[in-house]
Amino acid sequence: MVILLAVVAAVPLANYIATSTSRTLFLSRSNDADWIAAMAESPLQSGDIASLRELTVRYHELYDTPVFVVDVEYRRVVATSRSGVNVHEPEVAAALDSTLAGRLPAEPPALFPWRTGEMVVARPVVNNGRVLGAAVLRVPTEKARDQVQNGLLLLLGGLLISIGAIVIGIVRPITRWVLRPLNDLDNATHQITRGALDTRVSTDGRAPELRRLGDSFNSMALSLHQARQREREFVADASHQLRTPLTSARIHIEGLSRLSPTARFALSDIDRLGRIVQRLSRLAGSDRPGADAEGNEAPLDLAQAVKERLVGWKAVYAADDMELIIGDMVPGGVAPELEVDDILDVLLDNASKYGAPPVEVSVTRDGTEVVLSVRDHGLGLGSRDLKKVGERFWRSAHHREMPGTGLGLAIVRSEAARVGGRVVARPPIGGGLVIEVRVPLIDDYDI
Repeated sequence: MVILLAVVAAVPLANYIATSTSRTLFLSRSNDADWIAAMAESPLQSGDIASLRELTVRYHELYDTPVFVVDVEYRRVVATSRSGVNVHEPEVAAALDSTLAGRLPAEPPALFPWRTGEMVVARPVVNNGRVLGAAVLRVPTEKARDQVQNGLLLLLGGLLISIGAIVIGIVRPITRWVLRPLNDLDNATHQITRGALDTRVSTDGRAPELRRLGDSFNSMALSLHQARQREREFVADASHQLRTPLTSARIHIEGLSRLSPTARFALSDIDRLGRIVQRLSRLAGSDRPGADAEGNEAPLDLAQAVKERLVGWKAVYAADDMELIIGDMVPGGVAPELEVDDILDVLLDNASKYGAPPVEVSVTRDGTEVVLSVRDHGLGLGSRDLKKVGERFWRSAHHREMPGTGLGLAIVRSEAARVGGRVVARPPIGGGLVIEVRVPLIDDYDI
């Protein structure tokens, strides 16, 4: 029975070796495909594909990996490193269907030694949120399958040794010795997912393979910790450095504000910049909801504040020949310190840059919450990306080539949390993306 359990335990380890190798190869070639897609953007727009053909040939010669680029309209191969490309092959057609539709790529199958064929990796060529075509790599898998075979042979050897140890009566010590570092890694992984980025695992007295695995885990955890710390330091330093020149500028302009209406407008903008600096400071520090609430001012009618801000945005959208639809505007009192102008500016700016018209804005009620909704009709986001909306410095893979910092929605989320609210991103019926800012209702105006 114990021997049977040992054999059964080896099955998920074998699957892990094959899956991990497949995922590593897929991610590596996905980065290459993203680069080729970025290089193909300009040729697909201009129609000058000679340089693109040369690029695909050079890549094939360097990495022994065939590559071709297709346009989105007719799935016509516009550049290829070798002749005879058939875009109707089932695996290629499936990858193109997913990529040209803007969906996330499927997880590649595990590369077991008995599998044959190439791995197809496709990435969209995107310009301003519009898919122009796709870059497709046909990745050879022989070397990767050889690596998996070597790993499986090592696993088999380890399994035979374990069975031998069981036979001679040392089952419990071997089991404890083998499973302890794996349990430590499992516990440490759970701690990191809960936000404890300073978690480390001990590598003393481990087998060489497990010691290397532990060292790699510790290096990964250290990198995550340092990256988070650098983010906080960057935001804190930026807010600190901006505060002094803003104060100085305000002092100088205050003297002119009695004489010039333009100076008064400039003074108003400086005050707004000062509020932005304060929010940056909050991003660098605590995200505790309600930390800055004063509670002495009258509630703010969110619908009225949104309607006033939309007056300027309607002109901006009209200048860009984009349709802005104003939906329901249901009155509802919210915390007066909520920065409605800044929240709406971020949401409408993102919708115009990353989405597609028409863009719809509404203010509604949902139980004890007032909901500000902004919807666009663009490609939207995948289920994994929806969970990351509002994270600091995060940007969708489809929009990394476009201008932006990844801080806009993080500030919106922090601003909503400051008054006890939240930000929700969801895919609406009919496609696109809806961003909802939900804040507590504190005055219903007897509606």
